[in-house]
Amino acid sequence: MSATLEFLTTLQDRLLPEGRVFFSGDEFTKLLIRWSDIDRKTPAAVVLVSTEEDVVQTVKLAVEHGIPFVAKSGGHSTWSTIGSEGIIIDLSRLTQVTVDAEKKQVTLQSGVLVKQANEDSAKHDLYLPLGSANTAGVIPMALGGGLSALSGVCGYASDNIVSAKLVTAAGRLVSVSATSHPNLLYALRGAGQFFGIVTELTLHAYPPSILRTPDATAWTGVIVYSVAQIKDVLEALKPITQDTSVLQAGLFVITAPPPTFDTCVLVMPFFFGLADEAEVFYASLKALGPLVYDCKSVPFPKINEAGEAFGIKGGFKRFAGVGMKDINTNTWENVVEVFSDLKGKHSDACTTGYGFDWCPTEVEGLPETAFSQKDIKMWAECLTWYSDPATKEDADRAEKAVLGLVRQEAHPEGNATYGNWTRSAPVEERYRGAERLAKLRALKRQWDPQGVFTKEFL
Repeated sequence: MSATLEFLTTLQDRLLPEGRVFFSGDEFTKLLIRWSDIDRKTPAAVVLVSTEEDVVQTVKLAVEHGIPFVAKSGGHSTWSTIGSEGIIIDLSRLTQVTVDAEKKQVTLQSGVLVKQANEDSAKHDLYLPLGSANTAGVIPMALGGGLSALSGVCGYASDNIVSAKLVTAAGRLVSVSATSHPNLLYALRGAGQFFGIVTELTLHAYPPSILRTPDATAWTGVIVYSVAQIKDVLEALKPITQDTSVLQAGLFVITAPPPTFDTCVLVMPFFFGLADEAEVFYASLKALGPLVYDCKSVPFPKINEAGEAFGIKGGFKRFAGVGMKDINTNTWENVVEVFSDLKGKHSDACTTGYGFDWCPTEVEGLPETAFSQKDIKMWAECLTWYSDPATKEDADRAEKAVLGLVRQEAHPEGNATYGNWTRSAPVEERYRGAERLAKLRALKRQWDPQGVFTKEFL
């Protein structure tokens, strides 16, 4: 019997009855489906855990047998996959959400996705600063920082981590908080994915007053322009993206969506306040005569629905980006040329999107954490998306060209990128600051000296 087979046989005996180990078959294939097919591999098995104890036993036994593994929650990352040498620990059944309305805290298990978290919290008139992908896992998103439209009033998701339960490289379940392993809490707030599997996370939640509406709604939607209008759109966006007089954020994208696949410019605004106030604030965008203007107030749990097309599973997709300080119109006109060239060569890459997001308001008094990008209020974003593997080389080249154009106007403190988008960018760009890196490296040596949860920081 091979070492891997012996491990899996022993593991199945240790799991609770609802836990399952899949080697092949329809369920195995279904569990391998991810947001992106980039670097997708076939593991020796998928362990579909049903309890926190299942996670503990799986990690403990895998470490004892020298079997590598990765954890998968929403499956949005390009690294939640592994080859036949290892296993995937699938957390999707761990979906319990517990709300403590008095403490204004929401505790989530590791399989909870953004949409469920928003809906369950709102039932108790509490709101969380989570990302814009409804199908992403809340815990991995928060552990890596957690950009959101509410970052300007709540801080980042990682700032709002109150406590966690973590399965360590030693296969121990530890509680992490300000009073229990506080240094590890520092690491979890921005780099937690490199220190263990978090089975449960408690986040600080906020009352409806942060939404600045009487009915807990937010104003959002999609505005579509022809690509010929890009210069006027960018000029209108320049003051908007820097305006801190109201609570607002947004996204600008150059893409060619179905059904026509014509190159266009999308603007997706997020405004926290009354609809009439939003219409006044964005009047300059409406005055440009967009092809589509579909914005309205929606219940907060529906805030991400306008962008749900970006959450479709399958296809070759990935994010990349770099911090920005402001908008350079010439840069983005050149980006259109890069996009048009890629689209002309590969029609399957039409849904690729190049753009930027903004959230200009700064929150004071945020805790010092592993997340180093709190000073960045604008991000250039590249969503590479194609369906034909033969497109990869040109798609990679186009992404590099776009990032090169933006880096010429980069954030004044140098290149910075977002750790939830990439693990291949230099660690100095994902975790800026020599002191921060030294602290994370020391914590890694303490909690994961063998690099069970990747060799990052070793």
